[in-house]
Amino acid sequence: MSRFGGAADPPVAVIDLGSNSIRLVVYERLARAPLPRFNERRFCGLGRELEATGRLAPAAIGPALRTLRRYAWLARAAGCERVDILATAAVRRAADGAAFVGEVEAATGERVTVLSGAEEARTSAMGVRAGFHEPRGFVGDLGGGSIELARLGLEEEPIEGVSLPVGALAVAEALRRDRERAEALVAGVLAEFPELRGAARGRPFYVVGGSWRSLGRAHMALADTPLKVVHGLTLPTGDLVRLCRELAPLDERARARLPGVSRRRLDFVPAGAFLLERVVRLLEPERVVFSATGLREGRLYESLPPAVRAQDPLLAGCADLGARDGRTASIGPAMAAWTAPLFAFEEPAEARLRTAVCLVSDTAWREHPETRARDAFFTLAHYPLLGVDHGERAFLAYALFCRYEGRREDPAVARIVGLLDKPRRRRAEALGAALDLAYRLSGGVAAVLEACRIRREGGALLLEVDHPAVDPEDEAVTGRLDALLAALGLDRAEIRASAGPA
Repeated sequence: MSRFGGAADPPVAVIDLGSNSIRLVVYERLARAPLPRFNERRFCGLGRELEATGRLAPAAIGPALRTLRRYAWLARAAGCERVDILATAAVRRAADGAAFVGEVEAATGERVTVLSGAEEARTSAMGVRAGFHEPRGFVGDLGGGSIELARLGLEEEPIEGVSLPVGALAVAEALRRDRERAEALVAGVLAEFPELRGAARGRPFYVVGGSWRSLGRAHMALADTPLKVVHGLTLPTGDLVRLCRELAPLDERARARLPGVSRRRLDFVPAGAFLLERVVRLLEPERVVFSATGLREGRLYESLPPAVRAQDPLLAGCADLGARDGRTASIGPAMAAWTAPLFAFEEPAEARLRTAVCLVSDTAWREHPETRARDAFFTLAHYPLLGVDHGERAFLAYALFCRYEGRREDPAVARIVGLLDKPRRRRAEALGAALDLAYRLSGGVAAVLEACRIRREGGALLLEVDHPAVDPEDEAVTGRLDALLAALGLDRAEIRASAGPA
């Protein structure tokens, strides 16, 4: 896995100047799988009076300028050589938006990019492309002042998007006053886009935006899902519609009891649910996928060279994690090559997950031996990986757990492991056993591992050892070989040694 840049590259920052909130994210560096280093948000409500006055809310301008000045200073103090400020619906639609941009640039010393509706839709779709493995379908981004929709096809296909001039702020206010008024407002906007009717039929609909992600978090809390990671959470359309119908009517008292949602997002849960149900009914997708990546990550993704964009985000992220936290950067790729003959008939999706586990297979070496397996499991299960759904996260975490000799019957991991069917559990156990053997043979040294070849021959497992640093009669080696044999369901194992211990 080739890496773009390196750990010494400077961090980069994106400031999202939205209709409802302003958010700063400082990323570790510009990369295929950028890792957030700092993330802060402030609700200023610049667009809360836009529908009534056509202007930015006067009381919000001062707090917004102070927030933007602070964020620009923080980003530069963190070492960012690049700070992107992206302004969206409120600023582009407001009569005083251009004047406000001038104030922002004077206060921060940074240039502000005001995105058109089509540009915002395209950039959010690029963010989904950055966060998933070869995504195809439709992307929707709910903001305070608008909804951006875009069709996402192959990498080389242009992304065409539209901006619907209705967002969480206006719908939340309409719902507070009169539900019929909200119905009329949204129906009127959607009627202006007849070409969207059934546009996502049979495809996934990737949803972006804080108010829509809050619905995913509420679902995970209400359903008590084993994992509480919103990125990659997938719901069938029928389940999603039922969730929206449950959340949209909630009054203030009921919202206060809603688990999983931040206090500042609670007031926008009904509007988010109301809008999502109607957009889903319009597009008719097969399923809805929640995305933690969107506008900000899309902006960074656009800056990457084509060869880096083409990388798998999961493998790129695992390569970065393994290089940073492993003892050596070379052992992960060496493990991927070494284990490949054991899984010669795997599907491409299986090979992808196996490679990902190998790349991070040495990341828990600093943990205490008594807790190492569990620590590795829960760290990887909740790590901000891209390009994985909940089932794939469970596989990665369980395989790493087995690599560190975790007990299969450990109740602490049972609920997450329960996301896997029996074949995938057995595959994770076999991969973990193979990695356990490989690290015992090599001591985590790639050059030693390369001299210890392993493969299947019929119903037998053959290990060839050709390095003086390896003792093939070591009980720790033979015991782990027996464990791998059992995990693979093979009949017998044989060790062929051409070089004895030094």
